[in-house]
Amino acid sequence: DKNGKIIRGEANAYDVGVMQINEMYHLEKSKKLGMDIYTLEGNMEYGRYLYEKEGARPWLASSKCWAKYQNIAKS
Repeated sequence: DKNGKIIRGEANAYDVGVMQINEMYHLEKSKKLGMDIYTLEGNMEYGRYLYEKEGARPWLASSKCWAKYQNIAKS
């Protein structure tokens, strides 16, 4: 947040950071890759890694919150 405190999911407290990376499923892998999901940089870096590997699948549970914005930037 604006004070530097880690953002946690409201529905699932295991979801952390701006990319809402789930600690239960991804903490160990992120550590093995040298990414700290508790920092902004590491959270975004792991989010990108995860997206490139699996697409939006890891975030499907929350898609009702973001899917409507998916194609806004089309020209």
